[in-house]
Amino acid sequence: MAGTPLLRLSDIHAGYGAASVLFGIDLEVRDGEVVCLLGRNGAGKSTTIKTISGLLPPSKGAITFAGEEITGRSPMDIVGRGIAVVPEGRRVFPSLTVQENLTIGAYARRSGIVPKVALEEIHELFPRLAERRNQMAGTLSGGEQQMLAMGRAMMARPRMLLMDEPSMGLAPLLIDQVFETINYLARQGITILLIEQNAAAALDIADRAYVIERGRVVLSGDAADLQESEEVRSTYLGV
Repeated sequence: MAGTPLLRLSDIHAGYGAASVLFGIDLEVRDGEVVCLLGRNGAGKSTTIKTISGLLPPSKGAITFAGEEITGRSPMDIVGRGIAVVPEGRRVFPSLTVQENLTIGAYARRSGIVPKVALEEIHELFPRLAERRNQMAGTLSGGEQQMLAMGRAMMARPRMLLMDEPSMGLAPLLIDQVFETINYLARQGITILLIEQNAAAALDIADRAYVIERGRVVLSGDAADLQESEEVRSTYLGV
């Protein structure tokens, strides 16, 4: 059962140079929830993720995580506090091995130690990564690289995952595996904020959802209720 707010965005404005993208975003993710962000391309979903993760400082507003304000803090500090990102396009380090990519994911831990148990857990979750541990990440298939990106984020033992389009460019069977993994992580108590082009699949596993248009939240509610919304069904579910 989802509990108190773990992450809260209050009146967040952000953009790139003179180009404003977010105009007063308010949202919260409660402890233990899966929350998805829906919106067309360019609506501001990825900008929201970048702002939370510290890659893009907001021009206005406040972000709190676990009761502490993290607005404007560095990405390394934010990861150290328990937020990890699975970025759009996977962004593995192609010239490093699978094992080296995973090890990098643990460097932001406050302890600075790469625990053997963390690697064992990732190998259990993604057996293919164990099989290919000495293979260069750039030679992996798209699905394997997505497993690696998720495993790398999990190496930091995060309290919360920000996931940006994890199923993009994957075959249907691999998309099913990605969502099964997200479900598994949620059952382990990891809070997840998910951006996903496959709105139907995202709403199926989410507790709640926000719809963003032109940098503003225009709709929010329980995922089950939004699945029945005529606006959401026609715009994002194609029915």
